[in-house]
Amino acid sequence: MTARDFILAFILFVLPTSSQALIVYDANSNGNAYNTSVPSSPTINDPTVALWNHVVQIRNSDGTPNASGVYLGNGFILTANHVDGTRYFIEATEYSVDTSYNGTGSRQVTNSNNEGLDLKLVKIQSPPALDGLQMMSSSQSALGSYSLFIGWGVGKGTPETTDPSNQGWTWGDASTVDQRWGRNFTLGSNHNEASNPNTYLETLFYRNAFSFPAAYNNDVFSLSLGDSGGGLFQYVNDQWMLAGIGANVSTGGSSYYDRNSGLGGDQPDASFFISMPAHSQDVLNAIPEPSILTLSVTPFVVFGAALLLRKRT
Repeated sequence: MTARDFILAFILFVLPTSSQALIVYDANSNGNAYNTSVPSSPTINDPTVALWNHVVQIRNSDGTPNASGVYLGNGFILTANHVDGTRYFIEATEYSVDTSYNGTGSRQVTNSNNEGLDLKLVKIQSPPALDGLQMMSSSQSALGSYSLFIGWGVGKGTPETTDPSNQGWTWGDASTVDQRWGRNFTLGSNHNEASNPNTYLETLFYRNAFSFPAAYNNDVFSLSLGDSGGGLFQYVNDQWMLAGIGANVSTGGSSYYDRNSGLGGDQPDASFFISMPAHSQDVLNAIPEPSILTLSVTPFVVFGAALLLRKRT
């Protein structure tokens, strides 16, 4: 078992809920939450109501928070395969699983070598009237690009007091769960591991990392407990597209923007996302006709949808 495998096992089986969530650099633990963060006049760098509505909260059978997912359209939710919640909520409405899909209502996504990926499709009954969400394809690059992440997860716990002190935060408990967003840049190369079929996009919990307005730096994020399966989005060809699915972190239990104060500069924690340019075709291969045709070609026009839905929030 690698160190990262051990961390993932710790997240899944020791902590009170499974998967990852969002820690934002800003000191406000509740910053970037659902009802306070969508700008009335969003720019291409801001989240929109349309993106929010496509991010699913996954809960345990008893209703407690579990993880996140992304609604692709035509009744299909994409999440991380290690997510084990069984109840699916879109815009606070619960949707039942359609067991006619794969006999169980869900299916692990495999690659062309029939290797299981950390991706899972879930089919729901009587799906919401939301536009299809387009995934980035193998002809597009999500590397070295500005990205927004949206997911359901815990907020901050207490500031870390061990060395390096005051360089990050512990993860909060289940009482801090909310839908949040954050900004980051993907690194310029994919992250791959031996004997692991997943291709990952990677972000770092850098502070003061952006060439955008200074205020954007407060929105830099690191994944933590509750956001596995959440969506990493990039603005491509005048529309928001799904670039990755939240999957893993370099360190469990806390998020540091400098993990070793004894070295010059920052040594930030890393977050990892299953890459859609690498694996969107694998996802489409797991969706039966005719749904696959609609999902692969339907554009997701965020600003038009946002204008229609903005009054809802």
